[in-house]
Amino acid sequence: MTLVAYTQIVDTWKNPNEDERGVDIGQIRHQLGMSTKERVRDMVHAANVMLSIRENALTSRQHKSA
Repeated sequence: MTLVAYTQIVDTWKNPNEDERGVDIGQIRHQLGMSTKERVRDMVHAANVMLSIRENALTSRQHKSA
């Protein structure tokens, strides 16, 4: 199978809710419908979740290396 044929097959797997960069268009539309206050609250929540995941991963690494 050539690279071009493989790429054409993979292209058929694309999510219709994502653009060519893999950005979730539905999420962007949802956020554009929010007020600024709602959008900030949503992004702060997302940031806090990511920080919590990072913290848990670092704690897990420290326990495994001890």
